[in-house]
Amino acid sequence: MKFKARFLGTPELFIDGTPHIFPFKKAQILALMLIEEKTLSKDKICEYLWADKTMEKARRNLSNALSHIKKILPVNLSSGGSVVLDAKFKIERDIDLLPRIDSLGWPEISGLCSPFFDIAEIDDWASFSDWLLPKRQHYHNMLVRNLKKRAQAQLAGFAESRFDDAILCYEKLTECEPYDEKIHGELVRLYIKTNQKIKAVDMARSFSARIESDFGIEANLSDISTLMRRKKETPNIRASAHNSEESPLARNDEILRMLDFFSGAVPGRSLCGLVWGEQGIGKTVFVNEIISCLTERGWECFSVDCWQEEKSYPLAPVMRLLKSLHISPAQQENIKSLSELSYSYIADLIYQRTAETAEGVHRLLVIENIQWMDDASWNIIESLMCDNSAPRHMLVTGFEEIRSAFMLRTALADEPFEKFEITLRRFNLEETGRICHEMAPDEEWSNERIHDVYMQTEGNPFFIKELLKYKLDGIIDGAAPYKNAYLSMIELLDENERLFLEAIAVCPECASMKEISRVLEISPLQVSKFFNNLRLHGFLREQESGEGDVLYYFTHTKIREALLDGMSVSRKVALHAKNMEILEALTPPVLQYRHKKICSRLYYHCHEAKLTERELFWRIRELELHFMAVHEVFPTLVDQDLMHYIPTAEDVNYTQKALADAWEIMNRLFRTEGGSPGLLRMERDLYILKGGYLWWSGRYDDADYMLRGAVRKAMAIGEPEPVIKAGVQMCYLAIQRDDAKRLSFCAEKLYKYAKKAGYRHWEGIALRFIAIARILAGRHDEVEKYLLMSTLVFEKLEEKGQNYTVCLIAAEHFRGDWKLAQGKIEEALSFYENCVNIGESVALFRALGLSLAKAAFCLMLLGRYKEAEVYLQRMGKICNIMHTDWEDGLQGGGIAFSLMGLINSLKKDWYHAGICFTVAKRLVSETRRPIWQATLYWAKLELFKMRGDMPREFAESVLKHSQEWYEEQLELLRHKVGWIKRDER
Repeated sequence: MKFKARFLGTPELFIDGTPHIFPFKKAQILALMLIEEKTLSKDKICEYLWADKTMEKARRNLSNALSHIKKILPVNLSSGGSVVLDAKFKIERDIDLLPRIDSLGWPEISGLCSPFFDIAEIDDWASFSDWLLPKRQHYHNMLVRNLKKRAQAQLAGFAESRFDDAILCYEKLTECEPYDEKIHGELVRLYIKTNQKIKAVDMARSFSARIESDFGIEANLSDISTLMRRKKETPNIRASAHNSEESPLARNDEILRMLDFFSGAVPGRSLCGLVWGEQGIGKTVFVNEIISCLTERGWECFSVDCWQEEKSYPLAPVMRLLKSLHISPAQQENIKSLSELSYSYIADLIYQRTAETAEGVHRLLVIENIQWMDDASWNIIESLMCDNSAPRHMLVTGFEEIRSAFMLRTALADEPFEKFEITLRRFNLEETGRICHEMAPDEEWSNERIHDVYMQTEGNPFFIKELLKYKLDGIIDGAAPYKNAYLSMIELLDENERLFLEAIAVCPECASMKEISRVLEISPLQVSKFFNNLRLHGFLREQESGEGDVLYYFTHTKIREALLDGMSVSRKVALHAKNMEILEALTPPVLQYRHKKICSRLYYHCHEAKLTERELFWRIRELELHFMAVHEVFPTLVDQDLMHYIPTAEDVNYTQKALADAWEIMNRLFRTEGGSPGLLRMERDLYILKGGYLWWSGRYDDADYMLRGAVRKAMAIGEPEPVIKAGVQMCYLAIQRDDAKRLSFCAEKLYKYAKKAGYRHWEGIALRFIAIARILAGRHDEVEKYLLMSTLVFEKLEEKGQNYTVCLIAAEHFRGDWKLAQGKIEEALSFYENCVNIGESVALFRALGLSLAKAAFCLMLLGRYKEAEVYLQRMGKICNIMHTDWEDGLQGGGIAFSLMGLINSLKKDWYHAGICFTVAKRLVSETRRPIWQATLYWAKLELFKMRGDMPREFAESVLKHSQEWYEEQLELLRHKVGWIKRDER
């Protein structure tokens, strides 16, 4: 005979395929218990099955049951009082199939998804649950575990039906685990993956309702799928990044929210979904997906798209909607034209076809791009929304700019509509990268390349797809024409509106209202009218700029690109020429740093208009102002200008590129135009700038050659201020080299020339240079006189209204050098600290790093190492504020690395000390500056005091010479650097 036992569902014992009939129910249960357990003690059996009986009656019932079971099963009684099933007895059990679920067919799996011993009456048997419940839970867990295993195996495979099979697994799992959020969330995700969004919404809603009704808590699937519970407030939605497998282009998060909104409609309640977003953001794709999903569910959907070219044609979109509804509006009496049709009559025709029917058929009216709707059609829509005789559902899309007008015109807040809004946003950098990998999987996508795509498209999906169009073989098609969604919108504008946009487009960044009014020769009021007319197109934003002006900027770079591509050459040149004329009229004779933006814009317009010589002229003017703030090579900046300077990390790279561009333009002009007087002047100015940049970069020999040439060219032309500027750079170069003799010669010549020419601020600079030369030469008795004279010059200039705080701080700094050279360390420290306090009090951080470094040096000479470390840390913060790299040696870095190396050594931090000394040595070898070299040697001499605690590897790498050698070198340098000498304490 063939035996088979069924434990899952209704328990049965089959003999040769026929259910065996037991004399009573507990005999059947006992037989199956023995098949499951193999052995059971009599006492346990009596406890499980006849707990409500006395032991005597229970034993009698057990004997009766066993007498029948022994007829069909090989059951024996052991000496220990247990009932044992013969171990050789073979029987097929359905529970043995659970571990093999991954190899079974779905008809077999379905039979295994019932609970263990699923009989209602046995749940009430006293004590039987002690045996039943653990068994039921064990096999339930086994079923869940193996269904998950099968689903995961299917998803990891490549079979076409893998998603269908995985969905069936998870559907069974949701039946087994009705309150498991992760299982339901995974099923939702699979529904989304297979484009069954309606099922996803239904599953999420049913789970949420079950949790709320059974436990009184809100369920949220947002952590495990892209679906979140619907809320009545308006959300601010971005594309979900919860699941990296889902394409951001699909916008599943937003689509599911909208489907959830419509599918959860309360009977008799009208719904209005609103989708806002810019051109190319994907509103049409979004709407098509919503229509497709709702149609699958039995909804009737009617759609009409408003077109920009029809905005001036009354009722154009409405008539197309009537045509799609197969409605021919009957002419009312005495009506001779379309314009005389009654708005309420047309609205009623549409209402009858789009409102919900008495049979409960859901209908949806979709209106796309409502910003292009004409006024007559607006009246129809308003009539539709005011008729409350039957529920109606609408889905409206448009630009964000039309939202407020739509809400106002339809009075949506006052209508009996349940409203749900979604704003489709641009994709961020991470989402753009995922789209790149999805659309061109065979391409190598570095972070830089993804960033380039993002910057070109600004995360707009239309432009991302256009940029990444690829052939069937997956290679990006660089030769494909690039479509710009804004071109057709611009072409449909009238002439004046387009001219207004073109005037803004030729500006390098944003454009101001006053500027546009001057360029177009119209009033600011007319400019504001143009902006208001174009606001609903989504082209522009406005922002107050202060001083009674407004700035206009494009909402996307592709709008400006489309305008420039469609602009005629004559229009473009005319607009640039007009901008140049206006800006040059606003430019003062004496340029200050605050005028840098004007110079930059003039350079841009000259470049775009192909006026090469004027382009070079304004490029040099802009560079001169840029140098003033960034490189400190023209040290006459007043406080009012410094306040306009915001340091950036790109400042130095910009200088290098701008100088290279200017040099290239100059060489080209010399080849084509020859050496005109104007070009020779620009060559002279460029030589001065290049010389300043070269010494600032540490290329002292190249700077010397360039500046000598600048002085010769300036003297040949004869204009005084360029001669002075070239002489100032020669003085700076001498300071960088700690060349007292050269500095003294250049500074005295500069002083006489500036005084004779009447340039007071340069006179004050020259006096300070003379004082520095005296410090370097050790002539301390003359230093105070020249520093006082320099300070007096700038104080008198300040009486005229300008503030020269930087120049005054510089004089105070060199007073500190003077005192330090005399060995008056406490006095020197007070001067350096005064410099720092003055600069920080007015937020002027220029050269404060050098004052902090020298203050730290003074503190170390005084043995106050902890305070010195604090000063060096403050110096690092200032370097970060100014975007200055310590390792370029400027702002005090050339001194600070030696000092930091010594402080780290005192703290026994030999690793970081070694790094600091290595950087300090590199700076000395690159620049050969005596001050930096003397500081390094002084610090290394201090290291000899702790030689006993120093690791041998550190000593061998840092102290490559003897103590006597460093002392001799420091003594030689002391004659060039007056304020460096060894501490004798």
